[in-house]
Parts: sequence; C-alpha cells; structure tokens
Amino acid sequence: MSQAAKAALIADLKSRIASPLSIGGDGCAAMSLGDAKIDRMLPDGGLRLGALHEIVAATYHDTGAVGGFLAGLAVCVMSRSTAPILWCDAGRSPFDMGRLYGPGIAAFGLDPARLILVAPPRDSDCLWVMEEALRSHAFAAVVGEVESSSASLDLTATRRLQLAAEEAKIPVFLSTGCRKAAGGASAAVTRWQVKAAPSAPVSYADEKERLPGIPRWEVDLVRSRGGQPGHWLVEWSGAANLFSVIDAEETHRAKPGLVAGYANVEALVPLRRMG
Repeated sequence: MSQAAKAALIADLKSRIASPLSIGGDGCAAMSLGDAKIDRMLPDGGLRLGALHEIVAATYHDTGAVGGFLAGLAVCVMSRSTAPILWCDAGRSPFDMGRLYGPGIAAFGLDPARLILVAPPRDSDCLWVMEEALRSHAFAAVVGEVESSSASLDLTATRRLQLAAEEAKIPVFLSTGCRKAAGGASAAVTRWQVKAAPSAPVSYADEKERLPGIPRWEVDLVRSRGGQPGHWLVEWSGAANLFSVIDAEETHRAKPGLVAGYANVEALVPLRRMG
C-alpha cells in the first residue's frame, strides 16, 4: 500500500471515530423484532445488526426485567444464525440479580448450549472482551453489562464498540444499569428503557392461584438515530421467538398484582439465580 493510500485510510478512520453522526449508514442489515409497530420506528425498518444498542432499566428494581428483554433480543438473533452468543455477566451492583440460570433461560427460548458466559473482573475488561469478540466474527451477538457511571464507559468506548459492530455486522447489546444514572454521551444507535409490567392472567388456571403469565414489559425507545422514539407494552413469545405489542384494550384486562415483568418466568424457573 502506498503512503498516500495509508494516509487516506488513517484519515477516514479518524473521521469516523471523531464524528458520532457518521456511524452506521444506509443499506445496513436489520432484524425484525416481530411487530411492525416497533420495526417501523427503527431507522432500518428493524433492529440494525451491525450496531450498538443500549438497554437501561427504569429503576433498580427493573434491572431483572432488562435481563429478560436482553434474553429475548438474544433469541431473536440466535434464530437467524448458528453461531453462539457471548454474554459478559457483571454480577455486581446494579446487576447483582444473580447469575444466568440454564433451565430458566432455556424455558425463555435461549439455548444454553449456544451461550458463552464471561465474568470479567472489571468494567474495562468487559469492554475489551466485547470488542475483541466482535472483531473475532465468531458470535451471532455480544451482550455486556457495564454501569453507565463507570469511568471506563465513555463516548470513546461506545464509539469503539459501534465501529467494531458495524465492521463485523454483529449486534452488540449493552446494559447500562438504571435510568437515573444513564443518559450520558453514547454512540449507540438505539437506547431502550425497560420496566416490568403485569402479565395477563393464565387462561387455564384459577385466578386465585396467581400464576405468572407470558413476560411483559413497558418498553420505551428513547433514542433511535435516524428513526423515531416510541412507547409500547411488549409481550414476549418464546415459542415464536418474537416480541408483540399489546393494545390498550388488552392492557386494561391485565389483573393488578400479578407477578410482573421478568418474574413471569422467574416465579417458576428463574432466569437468574443467586449462588
């Protein structure tokens, strides 16, 4: 490569890193989340595959609900690929909800045999592992947990993840803790806020048994670069591997006090388990 070509390549890389607005581009591959009401709010008519997506909990108590939402996203990606999913599991505040539990995630639709768990000791290690995993092209998706106030998580770190995801055409899902600590500068293409929601009654059981139904969350698409924000009550179908939006009429039929959000699954077989 000539010196002029090298200089042009370096200048192009510098400009991409320097400007968050240049991240992404037209014609990017996208994945449907299962409901057109959500897909049409996203810049590519679906969730961009080669991109960084940030997920935040509405409150600390919704951190477990984020785990369920992340599991659903991972299942959507896994259904399109034979490659495994890499999940960097922090296991420390605010992610101290227990470790991922095989029978629980299997019941949710996520194949434990295709899930590679990593427990980096520091946030900087987690970000490094995520970036290297993207650059290896060995995974269908990369999931990580780094608290938004961490000194390691800054605009440069998210730009590096976005560029690595864009190059590999692999989605990266970054859970950054609670809303009150979130909202800093980020190169993420989308930012989602997740809150646990009451599930619908189980049709085949006595209402007095208060059995948990299909997982539901209140989901806000807070940022959609090139798309539009949105708010939905979302239900997860592990059998169909998709999310669906619940209409307002059905929302009113949900019984208050039923087990909510991720606990729809956790009440019987937990997604996470302490110890």
